[in-house]
Amino acid sequence: MRPHPVNNGIWMMLSKIKKMEQRLRVAGLPMVLARLPYWLLALQYCYTMQAKMARIERIAVRIRAWLATVQELCAKEEAKTELMDVRQAMRDDIECTKRTLWDLREICIDVTRLFGNVGYSSRRLSRLQERLVKLLSESYESASQLQQLLAEHDAAALALLRQMQEPPQPLSS
Repeated sequence: MRPHPVNNGIWMMLSKIKKMEQRLRVAGLPMVLARLPYWLLALQYCYTMQAKMARIERIAVRIRAWLATVQELCAKEEAKTELMDVRQAMRDDIECTKRTLWDLREICIDVTRLFGNVGYSSRRLSRLQERLVKLLSESYESASQLQQLLAEHDAAALALLRQMQEPPQPLSS
């Protein structure tokens, strides 16, 4: 199994650690000590995941705030034709954010799988991975809702503007 390109460094490191573990075991080192490098690499990855979770949580808060703001604006009658994303730049930015969130989710799952493939498991690593995957999935869903809401708002606003542009129909008697 080849990992995500971003995880190649971890994959290569785990491969080297696996070989080192085998050499240390052959040399007579107890398994606990021979597997210590796995523990250190997993610990480093846990710290990395915690930092990523803090940054992603800040992004998730912004996405939820934007979603609430757009929902509030859509509910106001006077804002029905405002905040139009005619060139779809905002929706494209949200799509890019969604792809990044999904890629991070896949990378996170991949790293945990890589550790499992060499026979190493860690409750801390698993818990952090579950929390990060949940956060990424929730953020992805919020971004999808925002994107959908913007598309619906724009379609309704364009229809309303077109209706306003139509000449009044003459009254038939």
